[in-house]
Amino acid sequence: MRGLVIAWMILANNPGDYLHVYQELTHTPWNGWTATDFVFPLFLFIVGVSVALSVNRETVRAGGVIHFWRKVFRRSAILIAIGLLENAYPYFDMASLRIPGVLQRIALVYLAVVWLHVRLQNKGIVAVVVAVLVGYWALMAFVPIPGIGYPSMDSHANLEAWLDQVMLHNHIWQYDTQWDPEGILSTFPAMTLGLIGVLVGRWLRSGKPGMLRAFVLGLGMVLTGLLWHEWYPINRSICTSSFVLFVGGFGVMLLVACHWLIDRRGKTAWAKPFVIMGVNPLAIYVVAEFVSATLYWIKIPDGRPGGIHLQAYLFKALFAGWTYSYLASLSWSALFLLVMFLGAWALYARRIVVKL
Repeated sequence: MRGLVIAWMILANNPGDYLHVYQELTHTPWNGWTATDFVFPLFLFIVGVSVALSVNRETVRAGGVIHFWRKVFRRSAILIAIGLLENAYPYFDMASLRIPGVLQRIALVYLAVVWLHVRLQNKGIVAVVVAVLVGYWALMAFVPIPGIGYPSMDSHANLEAWLDQVMLHNHIWQYDTQWDPEGILSTFPAMTLGLIGVLVGRWLRSGKPGMLRAFVLGLGMVLTGLLWHEWYPINRSICTSSFVLFVGGFGVMLLVACHWLIDRRGKTAWAKPFVIMGVNPLAIYVVAEFVSATLYWIKIPDGRPGGIHLQAYLFKALFAGWTYSYLASLSWSALFLLVMFLGAWALYARRIVVKL
């Protein structure tokens, strides 16, 4: 499942032409959802599952605590540092360096999820999830926006956007200087996606039966999110509580389905490419982001002032003109993903695991 999510992230992040992208490979401008809106939140969910499967609470609490937490903080710090480097590359303009980011959010969610997993039983985890989701909804729905005087959920007039502007100033998302999709306040509901993953991971680790029950629970979360959507919109950009329930429930159902199909039924052949992508997911993602940025940084002379981006040059040479625009754009995305997959395959074949 982790490999599937990373593959979709790379596919969606690298169209040949941003003006011609199939709707399900784009993000919803504000309220609502597309398939791509599920991708990064599902990765946060998988972070929680992985923590529950790999971190033995009793062992950590029994001894070796200092060494364990040193590793956790080190991993989080490395992810944040790489995320900042990714945001700075290739121009390194510190005056407008974006501070939040995908890797930064993963690091914070990972840190919080590990800490709560070690300290809390299932009931405590559920209590934290409920408290955060209800509290976040109350803040967004009832707290007046300073300077506006009333609560708002508009894209440029909401508590999340206000806090990002006050705390981060111009160090936020370059495509919209009013708010950041990995902003400060929305990090808290994002953490609950990881905690939902912890609960599912604990169930998997216990070996207890109950796949149907888990699937129905996930379906119930999806339906609750859809119902809440009527009053509190499902919104990826600010990670609304309804969005967390909607995506978290889908994640539970998808993981249960994969567990049943692969682990119980032994249907593994179809999943092999995703297994390969899932061994070094963050390393492959980071390489993809740096390669993409480099392709847009390098300019090729074409007779016009400033030249043309290497990405646009290659896209036109390989795909533009032989098919209609949307398919050509998708073909570039698929080629880019294939190149990243070959890199992942090379690491997998040599049993190299890059721990980020």
